[in-house]
Amino acid sequence: MSEVVLPLPESVSVASPSHAEPSRYLTQALSRLRWATIAALLLLTILQPTTGRIGLPSWALLLLFAGYNGLCQWLQVNWPTLHSFARQATLDLPTIGLVYALSAQPGGAPFVLVVLAVVCAAVILSSRGPLLYTAAAAVMVGAIEPTLPLWSSAGHVRELGARIIGLLVVGIGATVLARHLTLEQAAARANRDEAERLTELDHLRVAFVATVSHDLQTPLAATRVCLGLLDASAADRLQPEERELLDSARRNNQHLGLLIDDLLALNQLEAGTLRVDRQVLDLRAVVADAPVTIHSLLEDKGQTLEVDLPATPLTVVGDARRLGQVIVNLLANAHRHTPPGTRVMISGRATPDEVILTVGDNGPGIAPEDLEAIFRRFHRLAAHGEGSGLGLAIARELVELHGGRIWAESTPGEGSVFRVALPKAAGGGAP
Repeated sequence: MSEVVLPLPESVSVASPSHAEPSRYLTQALSRLRWATIAALLLLTILQPTTGRIGLPSWALLLLFAGYNGLCQWLQVNWPTLHSFARQATLDLPTIGLVYALSAQPGGAPFVLVVLAVVCAAVILSSRGPLLYTAAAAVMVGAIEPTLPLWSSAGHVRELGARIIGLLVVGIGATVLARHLTLEQAAARANRDEAERLTELDHLRVAFVATVSHDLQTPLAATRVCLGLLDASAADRLQPEERELLDSARRNNQHLGLLIDDLLALNQLEAGTLRVDRQVLDLRAVVADAPVTIHSLLEDKGQTLEVDLPATPLTVVGDARRLGQVIVNLLANAHRHTPPGTRVMISGRATPDEVILTVGDNGPGIAPEDLEAIFRRFHRLAAHGEGSGLGLAIARELVELHGGRIWAESTPGEGSVFRVALPKAAGGGAP
């Protein structure tokens, strides 16, 4: 036996967020944050200048750092592989440490650059890198501040401790937030990939069901013809047991035909490809043709079919084949869910706006709570009931495609009635 392999969609290879460079949006956001921070600190130091240990004013130190930042970004644009964000984070720490060491005021403007570097590292670095970076920054601050010219051990030890604690809180908090956002992004990407995979699988399922259903129709039709010819040519020579076998084969052939029709209709409804060939037609002709499909099933179960249609045309605009499928599904439902000897009735009438077709029976009826549920796909009145659970659901969708309505009425123990209301054709004359 040859094995059929369905072409499953290829899984999208996604680099781990912890090892990937930041996205373009994140790159721009970090760049703007750095420049905005530098600009704010530069303005502050111009308004309140201080002089560092080698005579450089604080604003000049910030200008030097601005030049360093501009050089890093120029390298990222022109040689991305030479200077990545991770390398810049590594260079930031000694560069900012040098600027801070040349400043004069503990906790002054250059300290904000340390906080900026820690925040950028939390976003850029991977794994435990941000935590180690934050610890290194805290150690650097603790080592540099006592060497600054304006440092006084009595007044600044407590402030230094507070700054280091604040730096650790900012670094750890930014790391946790960045990690959380990374996990959410990865989950969203995984959900999107899974949705795409399921969509592709659904397309494959639709194509598979359509192909198999169409392929089954040809041998099924040939089998039906062969059984008919055998019945016509050898009916009088068959033994009772052989006759029963032939009748059983014909019944199962009809059952299989109904199931394939339902599968095709369901597949087309789900794919949105089911076409309704609308034309003016007399619903009486559709009713006359439909019972032929299910006649032998009713006859085998000792059920009788009574048709009561008016003499005047029941003119609607619709697809005769699809409306015939609705009637067949209603008759098949009555056949399956009523005992032997049941009467099944079809009647029709016209109102000023609608044509109403009724299919009823004198079977056991349907409980009130199930009158709407029976039109859901795969719903069955019994756990081990017959049928696929598709007939009534497909009937409703086909009726609604014609702009009509279908509903059920029943009194338990007194039978069930299914009514189909279709818009009446304009004019109401014979087609």
